[in-house]
Amino acid sequence: MSEKESQNPEIKKIKDFVNDKRFDDAANIIALYLGDSTEVNYLDRLEDVIETLLLLHGGRIVLRFLIEQLIIDIPSILENLSKRDSVLRYSFLLLLKSLCENECDLFLPYSEDLLSSDDPNVREADLQLLIFMAGGDKKIDDESLIKNIAKLLSDTQEFVIEKAVQALKAIGRNTPSLVTKIITSYSKEHPEDENLKNAVDNILKAIVTVEKIEEIVEDEEKETLTEEEKLEREEAEIVDKELELKRKELEIKKKKLEIEEKEKAIEEKIIKEKEKTLKIKEDLIEQESKIPQTSEDFPKKVIKKMKKEEEAIIDKAIELKKKDLEIKKKKLELELKEREIEEIAIQEKEKTLKMKEELLEKETELSQVELELKHKKIREKELKILEDELQYADESLDRLAKKGENNKEEN
Repeated sequence: MSEKESQNPEIKKIKDFVNDKRFDDAANIIALYLGDSTEVNYLDRLEDVIETLLLLHGGRIVLRFLIEQLIIDIPSILENLSKRDSVLRYSFLLLLKSLCENECDLFLPYSEDLLSSDDPNVREADLQLLIFMAGGDKKIDDESLIKNIAKLLSDTQEFVIEKAVQALKAIGRNTPSLVTKIITSYSKEHPEDENLKNAVDNILKAIVTVEKIEEIVEDEEKETLTEEEKLEREEAEIVDKELELKRKELEIKKKKLEIEEKEKAIEEKIIKEKEKTLKIKEDLIEQESKIPQTSEDFPKKVIKKMKKEEEAIIDKAIELKKKDLEIKKKKLELELKEREIEEIAIQEKEKTLKMKEELLEKETELSQVELELKHKKIREKELKILEDELQYADESLDRLAKKGENNKEEN
């Protein structure tokens, strides 16, 4: 066990849950762990959690869930970080680097609001996150967002302007024409601002390379095309998009088939386990039927009690069959709904499959416990019957002994 785990047993539990793919349990314990923190140790605990999750296979799934459910509220954390020293702020931002590069969509929705914050430290922190995001696979091409970044080239704080220049360079590597268009337009709106002009020239030198010039020229040519040429290009783009959509539909169908195959395999496992359980139950019922249960062998109270227990077992069996039918009905309804869902549904189904596997393991464990209880009940019944027989035999012997004594006295 590492030093961190020995000091924080919750971290070890989080690791165990994630390694066992118990993501819901991991998210719950993290929520409790962070909820019990104080203002002093909250960021330390949060840093421990994020470091731990980023190192684990499946940890990103848990971290994504925590951010989506606002258990970890990134905007609020950045606002709070602005009140602390810069070393702490940058160390936390570096911790988020990998997540920003791979899970860009988690942070982009908050970026514009954070850029308009009154606190320059928050604006700078958000720009740093955008630099990390631009370093990932996803292209940042939101025109409104880029315009807001461009406005920060006229910020009152020099360190914010420097970070805005870095952010526009990073974004411009993938979208040079869009960034060029926006920053040149913004510069023209403020012709008297020499600092702005220098910042724009600095950005353009970084992003407008020989390879990118053709792309920018093509975008500019689009604006000078005739209506007919524009329509032809748009039609070609539509055809390309339709082909891309068809490819995606085929991929979705393929994934759906794979998921259906997995579901069928799991259902077959469930059916086999149920068949095993039913066979064992039948064997137990057969063993029970072999136990003598005539009125000559047992007292009437015992017979009535056993009949009541048999009736209760039958009622439970009927109830279980009803529940099985309800479960099958719900499964059919779910399958109909699932066919209407696209790529998002596929991810959810994969989670459902994992949960089903866990449920199958739990059901198997419960079946074993149920069988052990059944064996125990049978043993208790047999002991009770034997005790009643012995008691009946003792009473019979006592009566015979008394009759013999009476006969002797009469003689």
